[in-house]
Amino acid sequence: MPKLLFSYTPNYFSIEDIVLQDVRVSCKFEVSVPKLGMLDQSADDQDLKQGSKVELPFWMVPTLHAKKVITFEIPRHYKVNYRQILQADSIVVDLHKWGPYFYDLGHHVANLDLKDSIDIKKSLVQTLLNRLRHIMDMSQHSTHHETVHLIANLDELERKLFAVGQLSYRSYKEWVRRESSKINTAALVASHRKRKFAEVTV
Repeated sequence: MPKLLFSYTPNYFSIEDIVLQDVRVSCKFEVSVPKLGMLDQSADDQDLKQGSKVELPFWMVPTLHAKKVITFEIPRHYKVNYRQILQADSIVVDLHKWGPYFYDLGHHVANLDLKDSIDIKKSLVQTLLNRLRHIMDMSQHSTHHETVHLIANLDELERKLFAVGQLSYRSYKEWVRRESSKINTAALVASHRKRKFAEVTV
């Protein structure tokens, strides 16, 4: 069964966590930082001046934000206008295009104690709840050849749930056909019987 390994801790050894936190975020430095002028392509100074705006990978944001070194712009897909789109009809939204790790990254963003943190968390939960029934319905009423098309607009968490739904449905069908409860002779017992039969016939 597919493993639902979440990276909300975050998980230092999670490849998914590394990939999802590599997204670039627009940041503004609230203090001057020596020897980091190369981060600002438009600056000639070797020091990064206060007020400089640069894009940083998200994994750098939590520490710098906590120390009040930077302020940052929330990734656009978690802003209020996008949350309103999800509230209107989340099922038709291509979440994979918004971000392959939409829920994971959103949870990281919401955990930074922002003024929108509570609203972002509510939006993430409600979006998953609204889409979950549709995902489970697709997973249990689709053929193998339809899978690629059906999961195209799902984020990675939803794709794992889809796979779990498919596996659970197959297991249920096997149980209905009594295929999962067949009792077979253990290989060790079968081997022992063959050996006893060989001794008798000699």
